[in-house]
Amino acid sequence: MVAGRCEPWALYEKIKSDAALARKIGRAIGAILVEQHSRVTRSDVEGWLPAHVSWPEPGDWIRERIIDVVDDQKLVAAIGKILEIYEGLSIDATDRVLVHADLGLHNLAADPETDEVCGVFDYEEAAWADRHHDFRYLVFSLPEEAMLEAALAVYEPALGRTLDRSRIWLYNAVCAASFLASRRGVPAEQRWCGRTLAEDLRWVRDALNRAPLS
Repeated sequence: MVAGRCEPWALYEKIKSDAALARKIGRAIGAILVEQHSRVTRSDVEGWLPAHVSWPEPGDWIRERIIDVVDDQKLVAAIGKILEIYEGLSIDATDRVLVHADLGLHNLAADPETDEVCGVFDYEEAAWADRHHDFRYLVFSLPEEAMLEAALAVYEPALGRTLDRSRIWLYNAVCAASFLASRRGVPAEQRWCGRTLAEDLRWVRDALNRAPLS
């Protein structure tokens, strides 16, 4: 068990207007990922840890369902484009590490008084996969990506690696599309994974504006 409290939506509301808090949380996550990505080797997990993340869902799954959720053909085409880019990625072996694969505010425990990060939990979706996946949910639709940049400011010098921001944004966009596609058959106003249809659409459109489309 990880000590602390998990209140992702309340914490998200705080960081929307408190960049200092976002940076504090980002630095803590960056330090956690330095350890997680550097202290476990492939031989430690070979044979039992999957080599691919379980989310987002496969491209064909998303394509099949997305047309039943939205009727905006330009949006559907843009989603199709990022899926093509995602499916065409080649991941270097040096970028493969133990990834949490679902790391975000929803799997973070914080001190209820100070909002200090106590730890992260729920490694059910862990995989031996691209390290960039562990930063994809540190992207928010905010003018300053304070949490992501703070995490990278700790992570990159510690491991001597520069991460590809465009790949992080791509992963965020494809995950957003996967959540949107999973809404098939769900009423627009019903919260699905914490969001309404309007909120999922806002996330997808914001993510597409950042993701590389070529």
